[in-house]
Amino acid sequence: MNMRFNIEIVLGASDPHPVTMPTPRRWRGALAPTSSFSALVLLSLLSVGEARAQETSEPPGSAVAAPATPTPSEEAPAPATGVVPPSLVSKPEAVYPPEALAAKVEGAVKLLLTLDEEGRVTRAQVVEGLGHGLDEAVVDALAKARFTPAMQDGTPVACQFEFIHHFVLAAPAEAAPHVAESPAPQAPVSEAPAQPAPESKSPSFTSIVRGKATEARALVRGSEAVDVVELEKAQERAEDLAEVLTRASAVQVQRTGGLGSRTQLSLGGLSGDQVRVLLDGVPIEYSPYVYGLGSVPVSLIRQMEVFNGVVPVRLATDALGGAIHLRSDLSAPETGASLSLQAGSFGSYRGTGRGTWRANEHVFVRAAGFHDRAQNDYRITVDVADRVTGRVGPRALSRSHDAYRGSGGSLELGVESLPGLDRLVLTGYLGQYDKEVPHDQLMIRPYGAVTSGQESYGVGLRYEVSAHERLKVLAIAGYNQRIGELYDVSNCLYDWYGVCQDTQARAGEIGSSPLENTQKRQTLFGRVRLLGTLFDAEDLELSLGADDSDRTGENAYLTRLGQEDPLRIPLGLTSGFGGLSHRQTLWEGRLENTLFVKGYVQRLTSGTNAQLSETRWAGGYGDTLRFSVTRWLLLKASYERTTRMPRVEELFGDGGLLVESTALLPESSHNANVGVELLSLVTPVGRFGANASAGLRDVENLIQLFPGDTTQAYENVDHARSVTAHAGLDWDSPGDWVGLTGAVTWLDFKNLAEEGQFARFKGDRMPNMPWLQATGTARFQVSRLLSREDALGLEWTTRVVGSFDRSWESAGNGGTKHSVPTQVLHSTALTYRARFERRAYSFSFNLHNLTDAAAFDLVGVQRPGRALSARLTVDL
Repeated sequence: MNMRFNIEIVLGASDPHPVTMPTPRRWRGALAPTSSFSALVLLSLLSVGEARAQETSEPPGSAVAAPATPTPSEEAPAPATGVVPPSLVSKPEAVYPPEALAAKVEGAVKLLLTLDEEGRVTRAQVVEGLGHGLDEAVVDALAKARFTPAMQDGTPVACQFEFIHHFVLAAPAEAAPHVAESPAPQAPVSEAPAQPAPESKSPSFTSIVRGKATEARALVRGSEAVDVVELEKAQERAEDLAEVLTRASAVQVQRTGGLGSRTQLSLGGLSGDQVRVLLDGVPIEYSPYVYGLGSVPVSLIRQMEVFNGVVPVRLATDALGGAIHLRSDLSAPETGASLSLQAGSFGSYRGTGRGTWRANEHVFVRAAGFHDRAQNDYRITVDVADRVTGRVGPRALSRSHDAYRGSGGSLELGVESLPGLDRLVLTGYLGQYDKEVPHDQLMIRPYGAVTSGQESYGVGLRYEVSAHERLKVLAIAGYNQRIGELYDVSNCLYDWYGVCQDTQARAGEIGSSPLENTQKRQTLFGRVRLLGTLFDAEDLELSLGADDSDRTGENAYLTRLGQEDPLRIPLGLTSGFGGLSHRQTLWEGRLENTLFVKGYVQRLTSGTNAQLSETRWAGGYGDTLRFSVTRWLLLKASYERTTRMPRVEELFGDGGLLVESTALLPESSHNANVGVELLSLVTPVGRFGANASAGLRDVENLIQLFPGDTTQAYENVDHARSVTAHAGLDWDSPGDWVGLTGAVTWLDFKNLAEEGQFARFKGDRMPNMPWLQATGTARFQVSRLLSREDALGLEWTTRVVGSFDRSWESAGNGGTKHSVPTQVLHSTALTYRARFERRAYSFSFNLHNLTDAAAFDLVGVQRPGRALSARLTVDL
């Protein structure tokens, strides 16, 4: 919870102590009904509504100082819901510096204070200073100040607010002290003449609730098994979302190459569509970022939420292993703009821009766009024939035919805060990419002319309304169209140098015939969330979702020959989701429990007149539990019985590299998590945070992708079990001079199949799954180098990825099996950031893979070695 207030106090030169600050006025919210357990009931029984914090104003008062701590008669009772700002309970004792007295300097120092959950000042940042030692005097004094904590729905929360401290030179005894005019009250100076200060209105405390911080805190303090990754600092560095995820969560992220390559996500051993990626509540494929997570600019995302195995009903998805929710819509739309430019090794360039125009309090327009390009000609080591001797052996050379270009943008028009309407936003977007395919799945055979591409465009509509004081409705609807292409029409045989060494009678480098594939998919989708209040605010939720899509396509080569083309067979897929959850709290919020049930339906049709059709049903249920031992120590447990239906591509392939697997069955799993979380704890030696968790995934009919020499296919594994353990630690020194962050994830993912083709590998670890991933980061920062609001930071990150086999460990022997050794990769970043008035600038140098160590993805494809990148970001 972050709040911002305007607070002013005045200090006279003749008094070493400041006068007492007027007590902040309270924000009173409607009281929520008593919390208790209750059974799930029909939504129609709700007396619906939403409790909202309402701002009330104190009557104007005089400038006479009020007591630091209100008397019982003045103290308003803390509301059960809503926001209560902090109040000062111990006076900061600032001394007027002799240097300032000699120079006769007076005026106001404005600071941004950060308080923890106990009301202690954890940071005092000077926003507007005076110099001459006055800024340091206030900061030193506030380090000893104490406030009552800010309250959110009766729970202490951390907050931020503006604090204005006045320094006033002593006036002659016969005259009243002169204080510059200010919108906040001017308190009299102690020991000044008896003439009273002029009256002024009470301070206008303006609370700006930052959605990002509020959402993050609510999620972490809730019962869900979730890691919240905030991206404010990452946006200043030349790194992408995949790198941030790897460092800050239990997600294993690997790429098949450089910028523009496919990104493989793994959570608890489950990967691919088993881990769903969503952007603001809808699947990421319904967005401009058609190339997945790796194509999303970090500067356009405010927060990432990683749900480990147990997925809340509000996401309306059938993910098996978890979900990654990207949030770009947390901040309130305010007029402003930002630009980010990045350049790096191997011909990599990234540009991102966004802008917002707030026409008035009801209407806003927001736009964002990006453009990426890369040559990806980094050094790789492969077995090639020597051009002179013809002898085959390992040789280092530049990767060829791996260029990438992608771009996209979105435009939003929104209205909000109107009668009968909380918010209505219309969005249009367009994205596209073109990518060269350099080799086969296992990096055995080079290609020289295979290309792929895709474009995505669509519209979306978001609607929010508080239909009743006990019911809130959030709805999303949209249309998306994606057109994908894969071309393989060359009859050349290329070598690793990108040279056509020979020709063959037939065209096509991948398979037995050329590919001129074009596929088009159209999708209508919708989501509806109903948030109801039974006993606590929004403790009952009903979530519904539906996607209706059809796919058509053509291989132009087969069409010209008059041959049968499987891509021309129309495919239709309709998916539905329904979920109901109820949250209960006990013991003044120390215990939170959420029960939920889910239902899934899928209807698949094939053929012009839907000659073949199949409908599948499944259900799920689960529970999440959180117990607060203290305000900063949480115990969590969660369980879900979940099912995931196969996707169209998993069943029917893509007509190119991915072949069909029509016999696939739905996969289901028992997912369980236990964990302990230490929230940010402020101590004399710094601020600490830590977490530890363990998870179990017991999967039936696991859908797993198995790459082959030229193509790949999805297949069911009868039974598999994943056991994971994860731990993380974060520490920041007083003053944020030094910081340390570490995370380690251990994975044991084994095949337990009793039947089918994989039964002979029972007991083997699943291929392409590292058993260990660990990341450690050290941060160093120096502030106020060239101005009052600048900082220079240095980071060092080390990442360790454990060894893994590229095939079943019991197949073959030690001399013939393909294994990827343990990888240890280092990177460093130097970042300078500064703020001048409302403008902010940051410049970052990143050096990746500092030692130029061998790096591989999850199937053994070589990734870039040492690389340098630079990033410039401007916020206006």
